[in-house]
Amino acid sequence: MNIVFFGSAPFGIPALARLLQAHRVVAVVSTPPRQKGRGLRLGESPVAVFARQQAFGPVFTPENLSDPDFKDTLARCGADIFIVVAFRILPAGIFSLPPLGTVNIHASLLPKYRGPAPIQRAIEAGEKETGVTVFRIDEGVDTGGILLQKRVSIGPDENAAELYERLGDCGADALIEALEGLRKGTLRPLPQDNAQASRAPKLTKEEARIDWRQPAQAIYNKIRAFKSFPGTYAMLDGKRLGIEHAVPVEKSLPGETGTVVRVADSFFEVECLPGLLRVLEVKPEGRRSMNVRDFLLGNKVIEGTRLA
Repeated sequence: MNIVFFGSAPFGIPALARLLQAHRVVAVVSTPPRQKGRGLRLGESPVAVFARQQAFGPVFTPENLSDPDFKDTLARCGADIFIVVAFRILPAGIFSLPPLGTVNIHASLLPKYRGPAPIQRAIEAGEKETGVTVFRIDEGVDTGGILLQKRVSIGPDENAAELYERLGDCGADALIEALEGLRKGTLRPLPQDNAQASRAPKLTKEEARIDWRQPAQAIYNKIRAFKSFPGTYAMLDGKRLGIEHAVPVEKSLPGETGTVVRVADSFFEVECLPGLLRVLEVKPEGRRSMNVRDFLLGNKVIEGTRLA
């Protein structure tokens, strides 16, 4: 198949790598270079960087996907199908161009967790299973007909960064299998059951602050889900204290929520509702991440200390 690949985030790189081996990728479309880092130097997206490292061309980085000139450029590529992985929403005039339409890889078992943060929201919700869906793009958000799904278990201690990597590889496998089915004519899209749909909205920094009135397990799930963006934190003595790693403890001790009820050499425990959260790694404001043993050497945390 002749393919135009649309992607920007690292999640799409395994799929692009497999496509370059199995099919003819005639173009890659990614987001324009953006200012990054303290020096605000222009940097290309991970997918664009990968494509150029493969000595692949052309790589298009349009500012406006609705630009008629860009549409004409894509039409001249002669693609049989467009593949989209972790990219922007395509206008109908673009995704309807190729004869076989446009296919997307989504990191959930649709119709569950439609939206930009399916991996994080599944972990936050305490799901034990998720997966990837290969589906046809339509004018809705993650609403098109399902071509193929693969299920993946979520480890009890797995964080979003770890699951992101596993699902990227799983999505690449699912995509190659789906394309083979389309080529043979053995795969037909099945409509999604909208009654079973749920949303996976973008993570916000405002959500990152820990609410100690929640159960310890729910807080633990959020810490896993928000790793490594935007992270989770609490306020200690008026300063932000990132909670990088912690584990829930079922047993509770007398104390108000948000109160440190136990301090040991390598951890401290905070009262939740119910349960305790055993904090093992923190990131003080303006400093690097460190284990609690090192943090306690220079910071006074005693029983009765309040985290807000």
